[in-house]
Amino acid sequence: MNNRRGIFFPILIIALAMVLSSCNLIQVNEEKDRKLVVAEVNGVKIQKGAVLDQYHAMYGEVEEYDEKTLAYILDSLIEEELVAQKAESAGYVVDDEIKRRVNEDYELAIKEYAEMLKLQAGEDADPDTDFEQQARQELQEYITASGQTEEEYLEFLGKYLAIQDYLDEMTTDVEVEDKEVEEFYQTELEFQKQSPSLAAQYSSVAIVTKPATRLVKHILIKIADEDTQAITALRQEGKSEEANTLREEKLESIKKKAQNVLDLAKSGEDFEGLIDMFGEDPGMKSEEYKDGYSMVRDEGMMKEFLEASFQLQEGEISDLVATDYGYHIIKVYEATEDEIASLEDVKEDIRNVLLNRKKSGRTKELIEQWVEEANIKKYEKRL
Repeated sequence: MNNRRGIFFPILIIALAMVLSSCNLIQVNEEKDRKLVVAEVNGVKIQKGAVLDQYHAMYGEVEEYDEKTLAYILDSLIEEELVAQKAESAGYVVDDEIKRRVNEDYELAIKEYAEMLKLQAGEDADPDTDFEQQARQELQEYITASGQTEEEYLEFLGKYLAIQDYLDEMTTDVEVEDKEVEEFYQTELEFQKQSPSLAAQYSSVAIVTKPATRLVKHILIKIADEDTQAITALRQEGKSEEANTLREEKLESIKKKAQNVLDLAKSGEDFEGLIDMFGEDPGMKSEEYKDGYSMVRDEGMMKEFLEASFQLQEGEISDLVATDYGYHIIKVYEATEDEIASLEDVKEDIRNVLLNRKKSGRTKELIEQWVEEANIKKYEKRL
């Protein structure tokens, strides 16, 4: 089965998330309205019930409907119907081979979900638990909740798979060059190194397989809290130059003390003792951070503090590090570096990601062209 993702539903979900912030809610008489024709695609009618079913599948039973969301769903159904017509006319229909693939994929999905349930249960799981049966039951409950029977769901998947085969055929000339793969690798490598937290959520290919970390403790020689608050207020007002001037002025007043403490730290004085004696960060004396601050490169800390920490190796002590809070003297207790997958290891994964993107772009262009050429009538006021 081709690994490219579907075109319609991801786009629809993103669009729905965007429009819900400006809802215009309406009430619908479902019993009366379900058979209303809300669109025609080359003579094929789309009833309001199909729109409502899609809405319920995403949001459950509701008393009021968002008008813009209904319109987005209708546009999606129109595109699906149009592409289905194109696919069928080209001979891409639900035949025995498609049914076999659907059943195979369905059973594979159950097995994979069962494995996930087993992992989640952990070592304390009941040894008699039939995780595959549990997975099958939960999936069937999901299908029922979406308003379909298992047979209807598999039929839908078959139609969808036939459409995907057709779209794959229509985009067979799409290719990805080696140069594109290399550029993606370098761009993603830099992003994943500098922003590991974001990369964990959004990167489609893991290039930095384990991000660099630092475990640090520090001695903070503070400027007055009211001065930090004043500096913060200036930055929030967009007055960075004034904030920097005020910071430099306040830092100068504590620099001599901070330098004396730094000299003690560099001379080999016990760092823990210096924290107790001079440190003004309450976190360093809390139970939660008794072992230090553990961080990756995009941790939610002051930029200067992070940059200085990652320039140090295990056992090293920084020079004075200035932030809006004062001067920091940082010692690294543990340091790990980025573990990086080679281009050779991930090039095919990257190629697939780029190929899917290009195919999706080409498919979008084709659908726009087909919409222009088709005989489409929309009756949005009936929504």
